[in-house]
Amino acid sequence: MTNDRQFSISRRKVLAGLGTIGVASAGAGLGTTAYFSDQETFQNNQLTAGTLDMLVDWEEHYYNGTIGAEFARLASPEDPGAYVLPGPVNNPDSRSIAIEFIGDDDPQAAKDLFWDATAIEALPDENDDGQQDEFDDAVVCTEDILVNVGGAEDGLSSDRRTESSVGEPLISLDDVKPGDFGEVTFSYHLCDNPGYVWMNGELVSAAENGHTEPEASDPQTGGPSDEVSGPMDLTTSQVELLDELRVRMWYDPDCNNQITESSEDLDIMIVVDASGSINGNSGTEGTEAYNLVQGVNAFIGALPTNGSVQVGSLLFGENNDITRFQGLSSPSGFGVSYPNSGRGNTPLPPALDIAEQELFNGSNARPGAQKAIAVFTDGGPNYESGVEYSGGGYTAPRGATGYSNDPGATGYEGGTADSSVDVNELDETANVADEVRNSGTPVRVAVVNVGDNPTEALTGPAITQYTDLPTYLEDEIASTNFYFDIDLGNLTAAADSLVASVVVGEEVFFTSGTLREALVALSGNEGRGIPLDGDRGTGFDELHGDENDPQRDCFTGGGTTHCVGLQWWLPVDHANQIQGDSVAFDVGFYTEQCRHNDGTGMVPEEQVEA
Repeated sequence: MTNDRQFSISRRKVLAGLGTIGVASAGAGLGTTAYFSDQETFQNNQLTAGTLDMLVDWEEHYYNGTIGAEFARLASPEDPGAYVLPGPVNNPDSRSIAIEFIGDDDPQAAKDLFWDATAIEALPDENDDGQQDEFDDAVVCTEDILVNVGGAEDGLSSDRRTESSVGEPLISLDDVKPGDFGEVTFSYHLCDNPGYVWMNGELVSAAENGHTEPEASDPQTGGPSDEVSGPMDLTTSQVELLDELRVRMWYDPDCNNQITESSEDLDIMIVVDASGSINGNSGTEGTEAYNLVQGVNAFIGALPTNGSVQVGSLLFGENNDITRFQGLSSPSGFGVSYPNSGRGNTPLPPALDIAEQELFNGSNARPGAQKAIAVFTDGGPNYESGVEYSGGGYTAPRGATGYSNDPGATGYEGGTADSSVDVNELDETANVADEVRNSGTPVRVAVVNVGDNPTEALTGPAITQYTDLPTYLEDEIASTNFYFDIDLGNLTAAADSLVASVVVGEEVFFTSGTLREALVALSGNEGRGIPLDGDRGTGFDELHGDENDPQRDCFTGGGTTHCVGLQWWLPVDHANQIQGDSVAFDVGFYTEQCRHNDGTGMVPEEQVEA
């Protein structure tokens, strides 16, 4: 800016000012005068416009009865554990798709193998194996990893996409038959600022492409054989494929391309590190201990209080033990306390063991609820061998296979006597975490790493085997996509987003409708589409709620990954009425800044073609 400060003044004030200057000038001839003076200048003031840029990536899957057939087979919708894509309730001739996953004793592991086999394309995919490469949220906005699509951009032609799909539409299939299904999980990243987000789309064209003899004789066939429908014909088009294809859309917080099929109820244990590496007094603002307690309690305070969630907690590391155990109860009024002395080592294995025991055996534990453990820690596991722990009436290790390296021994086998984190402790803790995550009913283990030294206290062999602490916590302790690096100073501010990412089950906001119905929803709200909610813990209704509903929240910025899945399927039917039909449609995302906005939104701006 040219001036240090600008004023807005009227013409009358200008004239008055000039008059004053004239008087001063007239007095100057009376003699030489001097005055005390002082000048304070704030220089180089700047105002820079903020940015709101969205980048996207994706992974697409397709099953046609042969791809991934070694991991799945047809089943009855009534079979226990069957994966069911329902047929329309108003058409008894159209049956659900139901498959059973095979090839592994663990149904979820078999399902994961099937999903890996059916991955057909992704971005980024430098390996060209159809599966998305891993990347770090911290650099998605500064490095050339993701893309913009639409408008002047041509992200679909990016060489970071699976090679065989470069330049093709995202969903590009030319031989869809009854029993086929596919899915795309989109992830979007708001660079810099948080924003409201809509998922949108529209019909591009629908065409009959002629009538084969079976189609022409099918009583369900309607409309002329040469019909071609455009965007304005969505509700009137007679192209049958629009009504035979089924669609559902959901929030996919673990970004694994699968809908987590579980109840909306959640039992969660908060497991808090109280070891000696957490410095300061929990009552002294700004210290590590204070920030940790404030952040954990903010996380608990952000949990839904509508009865769907129960929370419990324990500390590990106070006096080298499991302490301050609290059983499952309502989040209302719940909070953790913290020691200001007597902090010891980091016995993470018994903390996980005892937390899991409370989730399933506590007096308030609910058999049908989701189970989760949220670990807040700043370091690696460290404990002594031969020590048995207790808390809440439970003992650890519990003596079962997987909960220690030697279930027949008293205490743990992998511990060390010194304060450094040894590879044996890392191995044993990884085994316990694997048992907790995968034995019986799955337990989601979220790890919030609040430390700032990636190799703190790790021995040389531990670094050689596991690289660094974040890599170990993410790969060996946390459930897939449930590892978070959060600086202690930001933990309280991140509480709402952390709750939305960790403890809320996957919400299907568009359930088993037709493609026509989905496109009507995606093209609504003046083209903005379906308003999405940054906090799935609220009761916001994406399809029927007002865009400016107070229960609708923004999505965090800074490159954070947010995932939404779109799945389509063609139920089992003779389906002669759709032979040769084709449909093309757009799907995308729209965002507006969160600040100075109530979520009502404007008409999306047309992008300039370069």
